[in-house]
Amino acid sequence: MNLPEVRIRASFLLNGAVIPLLLPGLKETGNEKAATDEYINETVDLYRSSWAPYEEKILNGMCEVLDLEFKQNTIDAYIAPFGNSFSDPMVISTKYSGDRFIEVFTHEIAHRLLTDNTKITASVDRKILKTWKELFGDDHAWNTLVHIPVHAILEYIFIDILNEPERLERDIQFCEKYPPYADAWKYVKQEGYKNILKKLQESY
Repeated sequence: MNLPEVRIRASFLLNGAVIPLLLPGLKETGNEKAATDEYINETVDLYRSSWAPYEEKILNGMCEVLDLEFKQNTIDAYIAPFGNSFSDPMVISTKYSGDRFIEVFTHEIAHRLLTDNTKITASVDRKILKTWKELFGDDHAWNTLVHIPVHAILEYIFIDILNEPERLERDIQFCEKYPPYADAWKYVKQEGYKNILKKLQESY
């Protein structure tokens, strides 16, 4: 199994472009330190040291259970003081503890594997959403639909690979505040993560 190199880093150009836009909001919440180079670089170091012991297990686990490989040989994860994190481009907020970063980054890199692998690239082949509607039903909100496969992967990684059920419980609890994410977890619990992963593997 060829795994990508994961590079957790700060981008001078990205942060130079977005920090002036984010700074008023950060000041309002008393969190303007999150926009400093020192804080961002400390967070990069924290995230790297937190991720390193888990990286190979997590990446191998999700690739093997889906029989997929990442399309890219290198995945850059940019650390910036956004309120949220997202997978394409891979941008992770500075707001997490080192431990919570493991869960958030696993979530985002699962999105990347599902949508950009050696069998399909979603930006080119948009049939993936149609396939997921066929697998999981077409009555879900978009944000729920795209998180059903991600949450199934998370449960598999946290339970079967890491044997750290507290991570699963924490993620489910966190998602209770966001109905589309909570609905995705409800579906995964109802249908069973192993059944969902089997369907996903077969669909690819």
